[in-house]
Amino acid sequence: MSGLDPDQFRRLTEGSPDGIVVVDVRHSDQPVVYANAAYEALTGYRADELLGRNLRFLQGDDRKQDAIQHLRDHLGRGEPCHVLLRNYRKDGSLFWNDLTVVPMRDGTGQLSHFAGYSRDAGDRRRGDPKHADAGQRLPPPIAATPRDDRLTGLFTLPYLEELLKRDWAIAQRERRSIALFSIDIDALELYNTTFGRAAGDSTIRRVAHCISGCLRRASDACARVDGGSLVAFAPGLNLEQAQHLGKLMAERVRELRIHHPRSTVLRYVSVSVGVAALVPESAESPAELLQVSRKQLALAKKSGRNQAA
Repeated sequence: MSGLDPDQFRRLTEGSPDGIVVVDVRHSDQPVVYANAAYEALTGYRADELLGRNLRFLQGDDRKQDAIQHLRDHLGRGEPCHVLLRNYRKDGSLFWNDLTVVPMRDGTGQLSHFAGYSRDAGDRRRGDPKHADAGQRLPPPIAATPRDDRLTGLFTLPYLEELLKRDWAIAQRERRSIALFSIDIDALELYNTTFGRAAGDSTIRRVAHCISGCLRRASDACARVDGGSLVAFAPGLNLEQAQHLGKLMAERVRELRIHHPRSTVLRYVSVSVGVAALVPESAESPAELLQVSRKQLALAKKSGRNQAA
């Protein structure tokens, strides 16, 4: 992997619970050049059996999938995407590959590799009563929802909601927690009044990238709602872990030291964070978790802002 320290790269990927695979797009057949242990476990293939091959072989003869064309279109444009594919392990068994693909560029900005982050979304065919009951059917792959927020480069709220629905279904099935964060930039209107809208937009971008940088796993996601309001979620975090992450978000934004002389909260730009986490029950919905996080955000503001609650 040119430009990456090999030891650093291994430490980053080998401990990941997600399957990670990297393909080289500089070669016409886009061969695999790296696969971590979780990807080996997911597919049943050893890394040395994957290296040098195009991953289309994991689809076997099951090529009539809408998600394949969606994936091709985005890869052809060098864009990230998130799809749900039917793949087949070495032993021939089906698994649903919840796949996020992101482009990697070299020092000159040229596209060189794609990294894929994979999770088993359930060994059942959607809509087939032999493999899934009505309460556990997987949501459809994301295709038409606009993905990127133009101002920040984060996800749009509708796209994040689609991701959240998918992870919610997985969390229900696996009985694991999912955390959600509602974040507001404190006194943003006053900042805009003081420095102008362009400066305000620049601050929103810096804060958005700071918050996104606190989310380090491929399964985590962050979106801008509007203005200086953001929403993020992190599967697998319990409430205590989520509260720690919320406090870290507020701390990292303070460390940006963006001067805000007229703020009644702090001399610098700060954020308030509402934190919620739960193990989804069948009778609950993602909207309820979002509502809890917003109530917690209101509490953080009422308690003086510049904090997580």
